[in-house]
Amino acid sequence: MKKSCSRKILVIGLLFLFLGASATLGSANRAWSDNFNSYANDQYLEDGSTGDGGWQGWGIPIDPTAGAYVRDDQYHSAPYSVEIATTTDLVHLYTGYTAGVWEYKLWQFIPTDFTLDTYFILLSDYDGSGAAPGCVWTVQLGFHGATGLIESQLVGPTMPFVRNEWKEIKCVIDLDTDWLQIYYDGTLLTEHAYTDTVQGTGTGGTLKLVAVDLFSDTGSIVYYDDITLMPPGDALSCSAGGEYSGEVGEEINFTGDAFGGTPPYTYAWTFGDTGTATIQNPTHAYTAAGVYNVTLTVTDSLLATASDETTATITESTAPVIEIGTITGGLFKVKAVIKNTGDAAATNVDWKIQLTGGLIILGKESTGTAATIAAGGQVDISSKMILGFGKTVITVTADTATKSQNATVLLVFIKTA
Repeated sequence: MKKSCSRKILVIGLLFLFLGASATLGSANRAWSDNFNSYANDQYLEDGSTGDGGWQGWGIPIDPTAGAYVRDDQYHSAPYSVEIATTTDLVHLYTGYTAGVWEYKLWQFIPTDFTLDTYFILLSDYDGSGAAPGCVWTVQLGFHGATGLIESQLVGPTMPFVRNEWKEIKCVIDLDTDWLQIYYDGTLLTEHAYTDTVQGTGTGGTLKLVAVDLFSDTGSIVYYDDITLMPPGDALSCSAGGEYSGEVGEEINFTGDAFGGTPPYTYAWTFGDTGTATIQNPTHAYTAAGVYNVTLTVTDSLLATASDETTATITESTAPVIEIGTITGGLFKVKAVIKNTGDAAATNVDWKIQLTGGLIILGKESTGTAATIAAGGQVDISSKMILGFGKTVITVTADTATKSQNATVLLVFIKTA
């Protein structure tokens, strides 16, 4: 229902209170936002002070019973939103919006059990009286629980609203050409001259924006969050890149990008395990195989947020495993087998054959490098010419593997035990 003089609030003149940095806009080139996350849970926004972010109860003087509570029951951006219920009639005042094109956006959550009425309102004049010409409603959307419909108070019912989900309300206000577009969840509800107000077509409207009013007419609870007033532009979006893949223990490079919105951006990654990061392009290693959901959330300087999801597929680490096979003697030389029992090729494997004990005149130590040993494959190696006498121990090493074999050297013949 339209507000009227039934509020019985005395008019004591035009007054615009701008308390607190977040509530004051001295230039039409500045944008404003509030996501309610700087307040305390259950804080009561009431008197327009700095601590209340400029929010105040309706009226002049301010009605202290018309304030609203910050809650953590629901939120569009964690951890808080503002609850509009019971006697709530919450106002925020603006100045400097007399020209240009502006987007007023906010997110609304209507619970499943909502049955009564609530209103989102923008005003081009405000003196706290509740009646024209001191107060002029340019936008007044009523959300009626009995019908489940949104009603523009100028043009009537338009479309159903959605329960139990956060939905965006957006008003595009062109103060240069006198035009207004109202959207709900991306759908155009209505468009008409900005000066065509709730009071009627062509009556009472002025080309300025001075206040927002979140009004609970009959007490149903709804929530609002992430409210912004800014010039139009590309909406904030982001990309988490990917899809990513890697092995357990491997450092994976993640690449994030942000687009639109109002820079600078902040970045928040969750990697699907317990890992997080707050830089644009982080690295992260997983400790177990699996498919992980990776989320990047970007916040711009006006506290708008955007998220993107991708996946990281992690497999067990693949690596070569080098073992020493059989060691055999013979005429002049020692032979050995190097095996790769792993699941990845081994490259540049250094090996050594060494004889200790006995009297070894030639061939006491031989070295070499196996360029490649395929996964599941093997290579044969052999020593230099050996000459000597007596019992000896043949030790073969390759990479980190080692194996020893007892043998006897009889001049140029090597017999293994």
